[in-house]
Amino acid sequence: MPERRRFRVYLAGPISRCNETQTRRWREAVKRKYEATMEFLDPVENLVGPEASAYEVVEADLRLIEQADGLLVNMWRESIGATMGVVHACRHGRPVVVADPNHFESRMLAFFADAVEETPLQGAKALLNLLRAESGWRVVKSAGREDPFERRKILEAVRAACRHAKRDDVAIPGRVLPVVIERLRASDRRIRKSVTTTDIDKAVTKALDELESDAAQTESVAGVLNAWRSRHDRKRSRGGRIDGVRDRILASRVPISSGKSHATIWGKAVKSLDGIPVPAREIFRRISSVPGITEIKLGPFGRKGSRSTCQAWVGESPEPHVIEGKLYDRGEKGTMQSFQVRVQSDSDKPKVAAAIERELRNSSKWAQK
Repeated sequence: MPERRRFRVYLAGPISRCNETQTRRWREAVKRKYEATMEFLDPVENLVGPEASAYEVVEADLRLIEQADGLLVNMWRESIGATMGVVHACRHGRPVVVADPNHFESRMLAFFADAVEETPLQGAKALLNLLRAESGWRVVKSAGREDPFERRKILEAVRAACRHAKRDDVAIPGRVLPVVIERLRASDRRIRKSVTTTDIDKAVTKALDELESDAAQTESVAGVLNAWRSRHDRKRSRGGRIDGVRDRILASRVPISSGKSHATIWGKAVKSLDGIPVPAREIFRRISSVPGITEIKLGPFGRKGSRSTCQAWVGESPEPHVIEGKLYDRGEKGTMQSFQVRVQSDSDKPKVAAAIERELRNSSKWAQK
């Protein structure tokens, strides 16, 4: 039987102005505990040499992060380098788990992390479970179809429930995801590395229920469980599809505007979806219903280009977290309105852009560039 490949894990944490014990002790403890399942990329041991320039040191660290399957960061002290490593890992789609032993409770780190644990060993366990799930699990859907397991879909769905309940949509998903993964991993229903959407729904429901039952967490998560249940109550029994009500609700949560005084082709500033005339409004509603979108900003406009009917085009931008778009409509001030779609995770940008294109093509609203 071939030997199972060990996951490559980058060990991030403060190094500058730290002594040997501070930089090595926690790393060695994690290595001893998980050496059978993880291969460690340790910046303390992989330095490029005493003669290397600062640029070469940073480049070497970034390459190691790109080579890793995931990143474990022990943020026992604030560290600019470790924080930038987290961002770099996220931009390359790597799972990130943060250990926060001194309870800094940084919103920025919680935003980028898939999970936040108290100790490095707890973090390593959570990361291992995430890596195993994403590398081998399948999600069984309607008609027996199977898709790869994607942790980001769970995070985005929990964030949507948090926003609906007007609760912290940054920290709560990172508390829920590791519990969901652990619950699914231990489930008797997980056969041949497959889980169902119902299994995931139940695991999230149970995790939120446990948070609400914790006296220390009750106030911060109040209403999120009800929002989660309401979201899934709207599913149709036919193939597990969600009806148009969900699309309208998702669209209403995505802010869309043209700024305080910026005019548009329709001759006015836009502060919400309702401020856009039909049929352009319906195009933006369809775009906004795609999961993973955080904001739509209307930009410059003019009369360069037109279509016989109201249509839109989108494409990836080199700017992080941005998808560029053009909408063609006959407005008072012009025929082409540019816009930007901002996404939650830069690594999901290609997937979100493709989903928007499918949505527009299916409704005959896609404009060839």
